[in-house]
Amino acid sequence: MKKFRKGQSTLEYVIILAAVVGAIIAVGIMLKPKLINSYDNLSTTMQNKVGEVTF
Repeated sequence: MKKFRKGQSTLEYVIILAAVVGAIIAVGIMLKPKLINSYDNLSTTMQNKVGEVTF
């Protein structure tokens, strides 16, 4: 019986790639609320500073 090592190696790489992509997506989902909050704070700060400028 012939063993298919190439196919097995390819499957292993696909599984590892899927795990890495899944981890990246999970981290993105967890950080999304914090990023939105940071951008909102930055936007508010910038609007306040622009409002302080007099021409």
